[in-house]
Amino acid sequence: MSMAVILMVLSIASCNRSSGTERVILPPTPVLSIRSTWAVVKSPLLRVRDQPSGQATVLAHIRMGAVVEIIGKSDKQDTVENDTSFWYRVNYDGLKGWVFGSYISIFDTRTKADTFAASLK
Repeated sequence: MSMAVILMVLSIASCNRSSGTERVILPPTPVLSIRSTWAVVKSPLLRVRDQPSGQATVLAHIRMGAVVEIIGKSDKQDTVENDTSFWYRVNYDGLKGWVFGSYISIFDTRTKADTFAASLK
């Protein structure tokens, strides 16, 4: 019985505490800035592959003048048909795959890519 009385006294005492609002100041959150790189297909029909290799499976073909977003780059250069370049991972309307760098022109803005693409059509 004495244990029940002690628990009751403790619970009543804890309920009577005043609950003040404490102000919490957080440091400013840095803004993440993502800058995309764009490319234009300069080959009549560019193969999009599932891996950065000329022997990899072809996922699709992209026509000349298409604008793609570059989302990655291979670690080392490769040689395809006597041209040496990197492989680039691209996003084309949701299709993601690898294209060889000799068959694209790279731009730092979408506007520049669109302008160049328009000159190819």
